[in-house]
Parts: sequence; C-alpha cells; structure tokens
Amino acid sequence: MSKINCAPAIPNPATDTAESITEFRRQETLLKTGALQSAIFNSANFSSIATDAKGVIQIFNVGAERMLGYVAAEVLNKITPADIFDPQEVIARAKALSVELGTPITPGFEALVFKASRGIEDIYELTYIRKDGSRFPAIVSVTALRDDQNEIIGYLLIGTDNTARKQVEAAQKLLDQRLRDQQFYTRSLIESNIDALMTTPFKNYFTDPERAEAGIKSREKAQRSPATEEAAPF
Repeated sequence: MSKINCAPAIPNPATDTAESITEFRRQETLLKTGALQSAIFNSANFSSIATDAKGVIQIFNVGAERMLGYVAAEVLNKITPADIFDPQEVIARAKALSVELGTPITPGFEALVFKASRGIEDIYELTYIRKDGSRFPAIVSVTALRDDQNEIIGYLLIGTDNTARKQVEAAQKLLDQRLRDQQFYTRSLIESNIDALMTTPFKNYFTDPERAEAGIKSREKAQRSPATEEAAPF
C-alpha cells in the first residue's frame, strides 16, 4: 500500500497560476502553524491548558499532566483552571483587579482571564495545587482565543514552574540577611571596644616602637604647651 503524501505539492512558477501559488503558501503556513501548535501542546517543559469560552478545560497537555499530576481525562470537560489554583490567591486577585480596573470581578475563572478577555496582555504569578495536594508557584500567561469574527471561543493559559527562581531568591535573601547581621555584629564589636582600642600602647604596632613612642609623646607635649611666639620686630 502506497504512502499518502500530505505535504502540499510544490508549485511550478512557469506553469502554475498565481492562485495555486497562493494556495500552496497558505497550506505551507497551516503546516508550520500545526507543527508549532503540536510542539507547544506536546512540550513537557510548560503546561498548556486551553478552555472553552466558559472556562471549562478542553486541552490539557503533557506538561500540565507532569506538573499537576492529573491525566487529561480527569480534567477535560469537568473543571476550570480556577479549580487547580490556590483559591485564596484567586480571591485576592479578584479583589485587586476590581480595585485596579474599577469594576467588580467575581472570584474564580473570571479573575484569571478578565484582562485577556479585554485584549490586555496578562502575565501573573499564582500557586498551582497538584492532585496530591502539594503546591508550587507558577508564572501564567493568558491569551484569549478568537474566531474569524473576533468572538472569544476560549482561553489559553501557559504556565511555567517558578520553584527554582523562588529558591534562588530565598537563598539570596538569606545570604543578604547574614551579611547584614555580620556587618552589624562587627560594628557593635568595634563600638563596644573603642575605649580599649584608644588606650592600647601604639608602640606595639610599629616596626620601630621607640621612635613611634617618642613621636607620640612629643605631639602630646606640644598639645599641652601652646606656642607663645611673638611677632618679630620690623
């Protein structure tokens, strides 16, 4: 049985019409777009969750399965992305957006996609909750999906695990705090011992202690006996 070649036939500019060349380019673009979409939805490095216009999950890629512990069949046509985020953070986001945009926003899926539904770029951080109850921070980018009439037909939420960056930030914060503590300790140590440092014989810190001590005594004597020089006569 012969193989079916799904690739568009390569046009011959000498014999084919402009219409056939245009159709070839259109098919080529579709193939490239399809390959790109396939790469996105089959990537295990980030989660891709697509919903219908009401927010019910329609696509749950392998990255989402790996990150969240669900298989696609457990969530498709059953839940919305709001069900796998920290509910308190979703409520807080709804309140913050209501204040920012001056309109009431209902906690839940609406709070996740409200900006995207208005054509506003929206990237934010929320905590995902896995099937086993464990949690991890994620950076989420939301895009509204529209048909040829520009009507919203769904939403795409692409998420990346932000745990590693959070760990680096926490380690840096701890290091900065330790550095501040060390600086405070060193300053306190110097200030508490300043009198002792001032009264320690300095000659012990010079390579020629006799000369150093003589110089110090000479200066002290000069400070105790101010000069009484008179102006020289004309």
